[in-house]
Amino acid sequence: MPRLKVIISICIFSVLLGVTSVIKNQTRVVEKKIQKVEKKLAEIKKDTHETQLDYSYLSSPAYLSKKIEYLAFIEYVPMEFSKIYLSYRDFFDAQKKITILKK
Repeated sequence: MPRLKVIISICIFSVLLGVTSVIKNQTRVVEKKIQKVEKKLAEIKKDTHETQLDYSYLSSPAYLSKKIEYLAFIEYVPMEFSKIYLSYRDFFDAQKKITILKK
């Protein structure tokens, strides 16, 4: 009888030890995923903060009035239709036609 109790105790201990290691590994994987998500969240928060700062600066009346004054002195010339490309393929085809002469 005492021998049976020892065998049962060893079996229960082994099962609990195995279950504990599996749970620990799963917990470690979940913690790594949480850290990745937290890192991405911190980057997004930082980017949002910088975007809000840019928006508040760029939309301030003082900045806009300076920009309007600066742009009022520039004379704009309409673009020629030959410089407008309807697709990337047209652009790349035109770029391939340009040759470079080496001296």
